[in-house]
Amino acid sequence: MPSVLIFGGSGKIAKFITASLVKQDYKVYSVIRREDHVPELRELGATPIIQSLEDSTVAELTATIKSSTPDVVIFAAGAGLRAFEDPNLSILVDRDAAIRVFDAIAEANCTKRLITISTIDTRNRDKLSPTWYNEEDQKGSDELWGMLPTYMKAKFEADKDLVEQNSRRGLEYTIIRPTWYGDGEPTGKVKAGLAGISPKVSRKDVADVFVACIENPATVGCVFEVSGGEVPIKEAVQRVAEEKVDSFGEIYR
Repeated sequence: MPSVLIFGGSGKIAKFITASLVKQDYKVYSVIRREDHVPELRELGATPIIQSLEDSTVAELTATIKSSTPDVVIFAAGAGLRAFEDPNLSILVDRDAAIRVFDAIAEANCTKRLITISTIDTRNRDKLSPTWYNEEDQKGSDELWGMLPTYMKAKFEADKDLVEQNSRRGLEYTIIRPTWYGDGEPTGKVKAGLAGISPKVSRKDVADVFVACIENPATVGCVFEVSGGEVPIKEAVQRVAEEKVDSFGEIYR
C-alpha cells in the first residue's frame, strides 16, 4: 500500500487530499497541531500524528518521517488565520518550519519525494514581473503583497531555500502555487503552468492537482501556478510535466 505523510493535515486542502488518497487505498499519515482535529481525520481514514511544527526540531521531524516511512511527503502547513493577528507566525510556520521539514526529509533518507504548497506570486519583487502577467495579474500581485507582506515574503523565502539548497538535500520536489481560493464548487478543471493570478480556483480542485502530481512522477522539478481554468486536472498536470514548467526561475528569485 503506498503511503503519504501530510504536514498540516487539518487544513481544508489537506483534508480533501486525504479523502481522495484514502479512496485510492493510500495509507495517509496526518501531522496536526491540535488534538481536537483527531476525530475528523480518523473519520476520513487518516492516521493522525500530534506534533507542533513551530516547536519541533529537525531531529524530531526526522523521527516522525522515519516512523511512517512514507512514499511521498506533502507540506501543506501554514499559519493561516492566526497570522492575521500575529504576522510573525508566517515566519515561524510558512518559512522556518517548512525549511526544517525539507531538512528532515533529507535527514530521514527514506523518501526523496516532496510536494509542497506555496502561493501565487512568490517572487523577488525587486525584479521584473513575470512575462506572462497581464494588467489584471499585476494588480492582483500588488494587492497580495499589500495585504499580506509577511506571509508572501515567508513563502518566497521557503520556496527559494527549497530550490537553491537542493544540491545538498537531493529532494524530488514539486512546488504548487495556487491563486486566490474561491468559494464555488469544484469544476475538475484548472489552468496550470504559467497561469497568472485570476480567476480564482476551488480548494478541492487544488487538492486534486496534488493527487495528480503524486500519480505523475514526471512532475518532479516542476514549480507551477494553478488558477481557475478549462483544462481537466490530469491533463493540465500532464502538460506541466511534459513542458517541465518552472515559474520560479532564476529571474524571479
